[in-house]
Amino acid sequence: MKKITTIVIALFVVFAASAQSPQLEGAVSKLNSARTAADFQDLANTFQRLASADAKSWLPPYYAAVANMKLAFLQKEKAMALSALAEEQIAKAEALVPAGNAKEMSEIYTVKSFIERSKVEADPMTNGRKFGPIAGKYLAQARKLDPQNPRALYLDGHIKFHTPALWGGDKDKAKALFTEALRHFNEPPASATAPQWGKTECQQMLQ
Repeated sequence: MKKITTIVIALFVVFAASAQSPQLEGAVSKLNSARTAADFQDLANTFQRLASADAKSWLPPYYAAVANMKLAFLQKEKAMALSALAEEQIAKAEALVPAGNAKEMSEIYTVKSFIERSKVEADPMTNGRKFGPIAGKYLAQARKLDPQNPRALYLDGHIKFHTPALWGGDKDKAKALFTEALRHFNEPPASATAPQWGKTECQQMLQ
């Protein structure tokens, strides 16, 4: 009886995961074209619901963190609260990444760096010295784990573009990083639900 119960539970978990896969694919597709705070808030809610329904996959909490991180950049008056929520979600995603998967961990560290950067851009004078070095540390880890990660390359360019030259900013290096990032953004993602956001923002920086 115990064996039958175990099999039934396992089948239920597999069914639940496969049933929400189309929902995740749809939300990931919407994330690629989201622009407004309302878009990202709706997606943050959707990804959080999917994360609550599937406690074994790293992707729903990862995308919930991405959506809230995007909101933190758009709503600077709420950036600290939104970044705190994103930090909780990316920590849950990190705990679910299979051991030894460098590419997935690179995506995790990239989002961690973006979250710290959202705190800096919310109030550069107050937060720059505290959170800027943390963002840099996470970005270095992301690029070491996967040197071709286009989101990490884009973020590196974003930081160099928006940082004054006196503090290490360099618009020529930023352009080179955006160009390299776009080359990798143009490669097809590993799956319909694999991280693929950021291409539009990268293209805009090269215009």
